[in-house]
Amino acid sequence: MFRRPSLLLLSLCLTLPGLGFAGELTPDQIARVRRDEKEALDRVNAAHGNRKPSEMSNAERRQVIQEQQKAVQEALEKNGVSGKDYARQTAKMGPKGNEAVEAASKRLEEQDKQQAAEAAKTKKEPGEIQVQAGFGEDNPVTLEEQEGAEPTVEVGIPPEEQIPAPEGE
Repeated sequence: MFRRPSLLLLSLCLTLPGLGFAGELTPDQIARVRRDEKEALDRVNAAHGNRKPSEMSNAERRQVIQEQQKAVQEALEKNGVSGKDYARQTAKMGPKGNEAVEAASKRLEEQDKQQAAEAAKTKKEPGEIQVQAGFGEDNPVTLEEQEGAEPTVEVGIPPEEQIPAPEGE
């Protein structure tokens, strides 16, 4: 007799706390999702030649739409956001929310520029390439040396530079 109300109460206690936290996305999260969506849609459009829908056949248009939907879903999954929460949050954002998302988007662009500048600074110039000649038991070549290994010292004149003895002697 008391079993059903207790199960109902238990299920409500487990589901209601999750409802309060669902859908609250920060402007940074929304900006990341929008940036990833735009990149994904640009890739899909570029793959199809950036053509207008009026220039495509029905089958091509259908395929592009499916690929765009898949790209948007992947962008949402990449950022750990559900489509439902994203749609709700963007629908109820007012002008202040849009300004906050725009400011977050600009911050993300600045961070990307700074990271690209740092990567360019730390990029090492290729060093001088050492050329070694010879593959064989007479003149072995070390392709990879282990760190901390003693250097190999060759004594004498390398075989290529030896002067052959005159044939008449």
